[in-house]
Amino acid sequence: MSRPTDPAEDGDIPPYVVERIRRSPPLDCYVLPGSTPVVAFGDVRRAHVATLGLNPSRIEFKQRGVELDGPVRRFETLQSLGVEHLRDAPNSVVFRVWHRCNQYFHGNPYSWFSRLEEQLNVLGSSYFADTACHLDLSQWATDPTWNGLPVEARERLISEDAGFLLTQLRSEQIALLLLNGRAVVNAFRSVLKGQLETVGELTDRSVTTKLYVGTIGTTRAIGWSMNLQSSFGVTKDLRAKLAQRVSEMAF
Repeated sequence: MSRPTDPAEDGDIPPYVVERIRRSPPLDCYVLPGSTPVVAFGDVRRAHVATLGLNPSRIEFKQRGVELDGPVRRFETLQSLGVEHLRDAPNSVVFRVWHRCNQYFHGNPYSWFSRLEEQLNVLGSSYFADTACHLDLSQWATDPTWNGLPVEARERLISEDAGFLLTQLRSEQIALLLLNGRAVVNAFRSVLKGQLETVGELTDRSVTTKLYVGTIGTTRAIGWSMNLQSSFGVTKDLRAKLAQRVSEMAF
């Protein structure tokens, strides 16, 4: 499914998003050199459901050390924008960063999102129809990836970006937030100060996942302890069971 990608559709960029795009990456936190902040995967203004993860993958910008370009490009980089940094770049440059984020699922989305799309479809939502988007606790891609970062770097990345995510949830029309994995659930509680309670668990073969329901502001939150993409032994049947339970808890 696709739709026109005329930049004029993006309209005015909210000031809080402009501020975030212009903010320099924190030092000593292994932010991928030359990358730009991913303020959202998809158009958060049109979405009513959002999935929440840790941070963007470096694969969104580079594969085997080579920057993605042409039809496979996913996001702008400092190189593609022709600037050394974003803090005082022209407004047109900031707009290009914003537009790439809005149009992510109408370009070359990473296959990582397919398992989350399964959960969304049961709710009647989709990344590709702009009724859902993906947000992260930190908007910076890193090298190494999240699990390879020192604890201090992870904590700093999340703490510095938590304010932006909270503003996003307050400013946009996200009614339901889906929390993918234990690390996201823990950060939702400890950093975002969201309220969650354990409401049961699901088991398939050797894998058990706990289920959580709660709120953050006016947004309902549903989470699970397994990471759908990386937890060993997550079967198709378990994903189907999870989708069914999520749909029951969402309404």
